[in-house]
Amino acid sequence: MLKVINLNASYKDLQVLWDVSFEVKQGELVVLLGANGAGKTTILNSISGIIPGTKGVIEFLGTDITKLASFKIAAQGIIHVPEGRRLFPEMSVKENLEMGSLLPEAKSKRKETMKKVFELFPILHEKQHQEAGDLSGGQQQMLAMGRGLMALPKLLILDEPSLGLSPVLVTQIFDIVKEINSQGVTVLLVEQNVAKTLSMCNRAYVLENGRVVMEGEGKELLNNDHIKEAYLGI
Repeated sequence: MLKVINLNASYKDLQVLWDVSFEVKQGELVVLLGANGAGKTTILNSISGIIPGTKGVIEFLGTDITKLASFKIAAQGIIHVPEGRRLFPEMSVKENLEMGSLLPEAKSKRKETMKKVFELFPILHEKQHQEAGDLSGGQQQMLAMGRGLMALPKLLILDEPSLGLSPVLVTQIFDIVKEINSQGVTVLLVEQNVAKTLSMCNRAYVLENGRVVMEGEGKELLNNDHIKEAYLGI
């Protein structure tokens, strides 16, 4: 579904990614792991067109999207839920969800999709008329994910969805990510919670200093000595 081939990216004169290559197959849940500053968010921003890759190729469903504008990439079916949620705080929960369904196909199925989102996130149905800025952190993360689903993504990109949440909410968010994937949505996930992500993903890629240094099945990497030492403190 998604192929990233020898991707290099920079912020002005500072190169952040060095020949990064990986793929996400239809129906998979794939995780990018790495310490802060490893380049994970830069990869996601490159895929969704927020920053241009200085070199390399990004293919989605067989089409080269490397140079496409971000709104055209979204129209292809790649929906990015960024770190920090980026909601419209003074708009209601329902209005925020509606903002996720502005593409023609999504707009035509808005009512049906919103019903599914409310089934997945009952708290959003309960608070649909409340301003997004008044929600708790966990509820705002659910709203950000729900808004992404309103666009009917073929590939859903999630950047640190558990960041800053309590352990109970982290477990809940991960359960929802698994449920979204089980419903047929392909997911590319960036997360700091290594143990949880490796235990539930199909495959993972480990980044260090802007390079992919390791890849494999999630449970296989969970038992890797380097992963245990560097990321699990074992």
